[in-house]
Amino acid sequence: MKFQVTKSALQDALQSALSAVPNKSTLQILNNFSLRLEGNFLEISATDLDLGIRVQIEVQGERDGAVVVNARKLSEQIKSLVDPKITMISFDVQDYLTTIRWSDKGKATITGFDASDFPPFPEVTEGDTLQLGKGELAFLADKTLFATSNDTTRMTLNGVFLETKEGKLTMVATDGHRLGRAFIDQENATLSRGVIIPPKAIQHVLRAISNDATLEIHISSTHVLFSSDGVQVISKLIEGPYPKYENVIPLKFERTVQANTTDLLNKIRSVISMANARTRQIRLQFEGNQLDLSANDPNVGGDSTEALAVTHNGEGSFSIGFNGQYLSEILGMCPSEEVLLKMNSPVGACIIEPVGEGLDFTFLLMPLRLVDD
Repeated sequence: MKFQVTKSALQDALQSALSAVPNKSTLQILNNFSLRLEGNFLEISATDLDLGIRVQIEVQGERDGAVVVNARKLSEQIKSLVDPKITMISFDVQDYLTTIRWSDKGKATITGFDASDFPPFPEVTEGDTLQLGKGELAFLADKTLFATSNDTTRMTLNGVFLETKEGKLTMVATDGHRLGRAFIDQENATLSRGVIIPPKAIQHVLRAISNDATLEIHISSTHVLFSSDGVQVISKLIEGPYPKYENVIPLKFERTVQANTTDLLNKIRSVISMANARTRQIRLQFEGNQLDLSANDPNVGGDSTEALAVTHNGEGSFSIGFNGQYLSEILGMCPSEEVLLKMNSPVGACIIEPVGEGLDFTFLLMPLRLVDD
């Protein structure tokens, strides 16, 4: 195998593929890139067996071939070539020995392996197909990925659930304490079933493709394949079924509170420093159109209070406790000037929504039980 390539194109491609290389693996072959040249196109692949990334770039090909080389050594070598005069790099592979040249006297060699030893990527040829812009996928991910779980005893909650219903493509994630749901209009999109996608697959896609890219998404019974701009990300799906998340979202509410998003967020930040370090619990007490916020930690003997004017619709006074860190995170994802909290009881789910048009997402936060003084 022999070719020349621009340093910038190679470095970007290696960086994209490197994120699929496992930090530690008992399988030595997974610590490598697979490099395959056909004509003027170089394909760089990496996988940890659950997720794989394949990047194709244009080069000046001289001799087709394939080799497997240590991923981090190759990436570090190319990254170290900081001299701006270095613009082109040549590769020559003979009997698995890869020689890299960047100047008359500058060169490095890496001993490689037979490319046939590298795990093949699964073929995703049958199943459902969707098209999404990167911005659309980023929107769905931004409002949901935060709520995925890392509980290994409930693997279905470790991913985001993607489904189509009534002309909308919906993404949902929950860890049992928080839930994020977002949707976009997709009249022609139809999934035969909902699927659970690992968050890291979506994160890799968003990092690897350009901002104006359109994604082709293929979903089989076991894998999802994202394709765009010469980049392919393939991932195993998480086996379902996903919990019936709609059953925990109330349809009617006895109490609603509307507040300025920034003011509420700032008040929470003012009191949370005195919250218990483990639970991060804060108390919200509504009386008329005033919200009193407080936090205390009996373990260290500290407390803090704040107050905020709100629009409160509900009978009498009402107190509810939340993990202040979770509530702050959710409010930070609401771009609207005003936010709406919808509640029924101090132990029931609270729905948090932005106020405005075209804000197609909803959050749910479960309260923490208050222990009265």
